[in-house]
Amino acid sequence: LRAQTSAAGIEVSIGRAERVTREGGALVVRLADGTQVRAHRVLIAIGRSGEFRRLGVPGEDLPKVSNRLHDPHDFTGQRVLVVGGGDSALEAAIALADAGARVTLSHRRAQWTRPKPSIRQRVDELAAAGALDLRLATHVVRIEPATVTLADEAGHEVVLDNAAVFPLIGREAPLEFFRRSGVPIAGE
Repeated sequence: LRAQTSAAGIEVSIGRAERVTREGGALVVRLADGTQVRAHRVLIAIGRSGEFRRLGVPGEDLPKVSNRLHDPHDFTGQRVLVVGGGDSALEAAIALADAGARVTLSHRRAQWTRPKPSIRQRVDELAAAGALDLRLATHVVRIEPATVTLADEAGHEVVLDNAAVFPLIGREAPLEFFRRSGVPIAGE
């Protein structure tokens, strides 16, 4: 990309776009530092799909909480919580269990609705074998340095020893950016 932009005479500048507005026949990109860039066309390349969703619980900012699992073997023998009910959460729970971690998988619903059948089957096999503690219809209440607290639908809480938490609950679409830019959003 650097060679292509250089060969085309394109000057690259890095900044965080806050909004795009139309002024006359041009588009104006307003950057966080107050700079304005005028253009005929603007390509919005937002990456995968926005920021990771948050649990909204105390302790979520502790260093042991991560939205990505890099190497499941780093957690061998440790008590780990994976939160979520999609393919990513179940795949992480499987990888951690296969690497020898002591995995608890928490999902807010009483049944699976999104993961592929083959992935659900593997989670059920690991749970039946005692290699994975499956906690359906639960949610995280708080995260502390050595524990995590889950609650069921009736509000009954359980405190689990815990070394790491992986909230794999999806991403938030960057809708506020589009709203600030006056871009209509379907359904609004």
